Amino acid sequence: MIEQAPGSPSIETVSVLVLPHRSLSRPGLVLYLIAQSIATIGFALLAAWRGIVLAPVFAVSVLALLAYCLNRVWRASGNGETITLMPSRLEIVAAGAGTAHFHPYWVRVRLLPGRRRGWPSRLLLGSHGRDVEVGAFLNEAERRVLAQRLTDLLRPLQARDGSSGISKQGDNE
Repeated sequence: MIEQAPGSPSIETVSVLVLPHRSLSRPGLVLYLIAQSIATIGFALLAAWRGIVLAPVFAVSVLALLAYCLNRVWRASGNGETITLMPSRLEIVAAGAGTAHFHPYWVRVRLLPGRRRGWPSRLLLGSHGRDVEVGAFLNEAERRVLAQRLTDLLRPLQARDGSSGISKQGDNE
């Protein structure tokens, strides 16, 4: 999901918030875990009644592990990236990965094919030999839209430069 911070044309700072898809809300996650627990405990009690007495113990341990893993995945799905574009600086803030700064005049937006056949493409922002990958969690279409949006936002700041700002692998810069 790509969101652009609202603002008027007179404001020179633009922020683009890039978030992974999170289709399950916290109440939905809790409801899913409750439903899963009821079904699992029901089958475990049925198995215990039929003679497998340790089934409820294993069921509870598996449910605890499942709840832990789902909670970690759900929290990680809230981590995204914020790309802030100012006249003097482009700032990329990624959760857990730190902050990268570039001068917008020199930034190049590059959409590279995957490292291997069948792998997803990579969207790189960089200048002077230093690149930062953004939107790794997006699908191919969203990654292309983000590349085009960033190129359009950078174009006025690179007006003295004649290039479009986006290149494919193999282009010389």
